[in-house]
Amino acid sequence: MAIHLEITDRGGFREQTLEQDSFWLGGDESCAVGLDIPDCQGRVLEVRLEEDQLTARIEPGLPFPVRSASGNLGTRFQTIIGGDILNVGPALVKLRCLSVGVQAGDGEDLDLDSMRDPGAPVGTWYQTFMEVADHLEGLSDSQRMIRTALEAVLQASDADRAHLLRSEECEGERRAYFLSGEGDETPFRVSNSLINRVLETGRVLHVPVASADPVASQFLSIRREGISSTIALPLMAYGRNLGVLYADCVRDGAVLGAEDLQRVAFIGRMLASALGNRDLVTDLIKVEPAGAAAEHPALKTSSPSCRDLVERIKLYAPTDYTLLLRGETGSGKEVIARALHDLSRRKGGPFVPVNCAAIPGQLMESMLFGHEKGAFTGATESRPGHFEEAHGGTIFLDEIGDMALDLQAKILRVLQDRVVTPVGSRRQTRVDVRILAATHQDLEQMTAERRFREDLYYRLRELELRLPSLRDRKEDILMLCGRFLEEAARELGFANVPELATETLDNLQQRTWRGNIRELRHVMKGAALRAGGAPIRVSHLDPSPVMEAGSFASRQGVDSELPWKDRLEAQELAALRETLERSSGNLTKAAQLFGVPRTTYREKLVKSGLLEKPGGKN
Repeated sequence: MAIHLEITDRGGFREQTLEQDSFWLGGDESCAVGLDIPDCQGRVLEVRLEEDQLTARIEPGLPFPVRSASGNLGTRFQTIIGGDILNVGPALVKLRCLSVGVQAGDGEDLDLDSMRDPGAPVGTWYQTFMEVADHLEGLSDSQRMIRTALEAVLQASDADRAHLLRSEECEGERRAYFLSGEGDETPFRVSNSLINRVLETGRVLHVPVASADPVASQFLSIRREGISSTIALPLMAYGRNLGVLYADCVRDGAVLGAEDLQRVAFIGRMLASALGNRDLVTDLIKVEPAGAAAEHPALKTSSPSCRDLVERIKLYAPTDYTLLLRGETGSGKEVIARALHDLSRRKGGPFVPVNCAAIPGQLMESMLFGHEKGAFTGATESRPGHFEEAHGGTIFLDEIGDMALDLQAKILRVLQDRVVTPVGSRRQTRVDVRILAATHQDLEQMTAERRFREDLYYRLRELELRLPSLRDRKEDILMLCGRFLEEAARELGFANVPELATETLDNLQQRTWRGNIRELRHVMKGAALRAGGAPIRVSHLDPSPVMEAGSFASRQGVDSELPWKDRLEAQELAALRETLERSSGNLTKAAQLFGVPRTTYREKLVKSGLLEKPGGKN
């Protein structure tokens, strides 16, 4: 047997086949399979083939989790299903076995008859499962995909009937599918109580013997239909719940055992991947043409530094991937987040922005997840949280770097399961939201200092956009000024939009704009008010702190031809002298004027030669 790997990491997509029973994946030279993962140079994952079963374990101390279909992998070997996609931090690794001499992509005619016997050896139905997977990948019609999967469920397990319920109404598609007997698609009654529970919790439900189950035996549908055993499991792909796959027995004494559950779960995983890929492609095709995206006001730019950003926004907007926006304060992160929402398939749903830095930590959980009446003092009524408000749309978590560590763990669970639990309640609510997050902080440094969870950091960075500062896109200042002056004209009731004088534009382009676009917006609105509808002159602008410092330096005789470092030192020396003179030698008052503590001010005076070394009394 050989092991075939399909790897997607920072280096792109590639395939590799190894005829080894044991090997390591990672960034270490001793690893047989290399993984290009940020900040990870050692061994990551060990894979073994034991009696035709794939097993795997992780290297202790990894900075990120490794997830399989059945949950997180640990440091001890555990069985994994062939064909399962492992999330190795930000990388994806798909593993499956190949018979000796068989290459990836080879296939034979689909033969479901080989799975009729539920007790067949693993190798028999395993190979057929691989053929089912290949067959699904070759289909583009969802109804044919579902029919193939339902046939496989009936052939692979001891189930009498199979059913699939799509969680969303899809244009031109059925919502419910049924299959029983010899290809009979006549609808039949199923246990809606079990299906609804799977939709609500997102968990697998397995009832081997319905009559002996204390909960299932009470369901009217179980007794009425004579259901002896049943399985129901969610179909999840790309963070979306696509529906529920259901199988049951109606023969007296028939039982769906653990092996049946594994086989149905495997087929469900393959179907979810196929449907998820198809839905993703459909969303990309349905997205508005690039020309329409370029017309969005947030994407208008004349700056070369923004061209790649605009193309990435167009590419990322139609997907449901979690996205992290990085950039300085005031650089327009929320504007870009709204553009991503407006250009997505969720544009008809709500856009809910949440400033994580503005909400007190003790209220944040309630604001995000909601609360029940009486959950805490002042909770006089139940209210939904921001995640529920954003259902069907997008939630934007601004300044997520300011979120408390205990709340970060709960956000991680929402990212993984799309389930929220209101404060004071045991009720779990599934939410269909796309999550966008933003920060101006250095999350890498924060994770190193354990002020930000590393697993959450990697979860948030499924996609990433870095916004340039305004000083790196000064070509856009004229366009942005025009937009802000239009806003000001509407707000102030001007008949015409004020014009910008040439010398004013020159002045604006010389500024450093530490507050970025937000600062420019405030400056333009203030200038429009002061100009009263007339053209905007330099005199109408707020003075720039940096330019004021320059004017002060020129008054003190600082040579503007000096290198910046020397000019700054000369400006500081001039400021020290002036503050010392204004305070008549009182160091406490002088330090207040200079804006630093007295000890720091004294040290600067000594260093500049304006004060003797410590020893004297001031």
